[in-house]
Amino acid sequence: MTPLSKDAGLRTGANRRSTMSGFITKTAAGIAAAATLIGSLAIGASSAQATTTTSYDRTLGNAQFEAARTQNGLAKEMNYGSILHAWMWSFNTMKEHMAEIADAGYTSIQTSPISVIKGPMQGKKFTENWYYVYQPAGTSIGNSVVGSEDDLKAMTAEAHKYGIRIIVDAVINHFTSDWNAIEPSWQNASLFHTKSEGGCGNNGTAINYGNRWQVTHCHLLGLWDLNTENQEVGNRMQGFLKQAVADGVDGFRYDAAKHIELPDEFGTHSPYFDTILDNGAQYQYGEVLQGDAGLNVAAYPALFEKYSSNGGGNTASNYGGALRSALDSKNLNAGNLNSLQGQGVQDDQLVTWVESHDTYANGDRQSTGMTAWQIRMGWGVIGARKGGAPLFFNRPVGSGGTNAQFSEQSQLGDAGDNEWKSPEVKWVNKFRNAMEGNAEYLRNCQAENCLMIERYKSDGSNANDGVVVVNMDGDKNLAGLNTTLDDGTYTDQVNGGAITVANKKITAGSVKSGKVSVFVNIGTAPTPDPDPMPDPDPTPDSTTTVYYPSTKFGADSTYLHWRFADGGTWTTAPGVKMTAACSGYVSYAIENPDGRPIEFVFTNGSGQWDNKNGVSGQNYTATGASVVVTDNSGNYGTTAPCAV
Repeated sequence: MTPLSKDAGLRTGANRRSTMSGFITKTAAGIAAAATLIGSLAIGASSAQATTTTSYDRTLGNAQFEAARTQNGLAKEMNYGSILHAWMWSFNTMKEHMAEIADAGYTSIQTSPISVIKGPMQGKKFTENWYYVYQPAGTSIGNSVVGSEDDLKAMTAEAHKYGIRIIVDAVINHFTSDWNAIEPSWQNASLFHTKSEGGCGNNGTAINYGNRWQVTHCHLLGLWDLNTENQEVGNRMQGFLKQAVADGVDGFRYDAAKHIELPDEFGTHSPYFDTILDNGAQYQYGEVLQGDAGLNVAAYPALFEKYSSNGGGNTASNYGGALRSALDSKNLNAGNLNSLQGQGVQDDQLVTWVESHDTYANGDRQSTGMTAWQIRMGWGVIGARKGGAPLFFNRPVGSGGTNAQFSEQSQLGDAGDNEWKSPEVKWVNKFRNAMEGNAEYLRNCQAENCLMIERYKSDGSNANDGVVVVNMDGDKNLAGLNTTLDDGTYTDQVNGGAITVANKKITAGSVKSGKVSVFVNIGTAPTPDPDPMPDPDPTPDSTTTVYYPSTKFGADSTYLHWRFADGGTWTTAPGVKMTAACSGYVSYAIENPDGRPIEFVFTNGSGQWDNKNGVSGQNYTATGASVVVTDNSGNYGTTAPCAV
């Protein structure tokens, strides 16, 4: 089905590369613990639906749902709206907080995995215990963390009353390492890859992530790897997903998706994805963490989107890492943060985050030490942007930052801390929802520790424009800055105060140090133009796209180091990575609505540079929509050689 976000006219009803320490953390207890199930919660296998229930029909295709969604001001497209990752919340906990979740502006809620599981083996504590939900024991719905299948049905029904949709985290690559804990109907060796398959060490302890056969066929540290080439496995998993949709689920996040082969990756057709994705969900995305040699990152979201009515995508793990680094250094350089680094994946096919449950909860603790303030700053960046569906990970109460990774102040099944509904996060979500469909422009404000994310329509009305300002250090006077916003006054919904815009410049207004400011007139009448004279030269929404031969440094190792020539800030070396545009060229698109000239050089990121005339220190300069550099003479073409 064509995603709604791709074609509004078709609105009908009809990588897991976790670090090794992360996998050790997730599986150690599963290998060593006793092989017992909690019998009272081992729900019988769900039968596949005779006909496919579609999520679209009961949500966007349902007048009551649409009225509730509109009343709560939530985004229409699931591949755009904010997602609350209610990590380790039970279904009943989600149901109890539904009104607050709607008020905080979340389009969707992502649950923890819902399959029957072994354990947890240490009650409801988090430490060395949370990861059991990522080790299914079969395809029955319900476990001791999230609750029963009836609880799921009640929660999804409540969500739809508020215009909220539900995404389930589905573990479809592997089962628990304990064979005796697996549901009897699944205890058939032909339904799993053999432990020797792939040749990757004892129980998958030595997977070569540059070898796609090993990545897709090896057991992950002893976890039983499903034989995804087996049609029966696909049929059973499709039945599980269809049942979840029939229970009210609207979308899926596929755990360890990159560990499952693409349909024709190895010469023999694998039916798995084509079977399981045809399940009635309206949005499906995969954990396809970037960085592996030979990984076709872009093929996964294309496949997920093919079977979804409201889009499909991948996790934007590279951008999450770049954003955390920027927050740590307080360097929010607009040039560095502009690209979502999708590696051939479109921006509306990405799920962005400041942190995920893996970066927080795994043994390597990539993001655990981040403070709540840093996370709010980061949410101001990803939540305000045009691209990506931003996911807010809810930490356990009193955990992270300078505190313990798991303080045990809350238990599995409980809601986490209150950061998910803090004023900054809430108003960034509301801003995002109000700006759905608008263009964006990123620029720094007085210094690189301050970033403005402008969203605009350029239609003469300040009722549908706005800007989020993330100011990490030092009060800033914004007067005199250029802007894409239409003329008028914009109110900061978080901190009070306002900015005034006239003739594409901010004429008055400031932001406080360490604050996220959300300047938008949501729910207010448009303010009068302070300068009633019409703008004789409205600014067009445009970009400058730089093209460069891929043969010079390679299609995957060419960087553009650039700034605006009239006083902009250079990107941090080596610059932004260019991506393959078509045969013979790489390219990079710079948001440039003011048509400013750019200054730039090229590099391979490893010490080799291409300067004008081959002279170090001499940089290229150019203007226009297309800049085509074919040699180092300083001359350039203006006709795009191909479509990006």
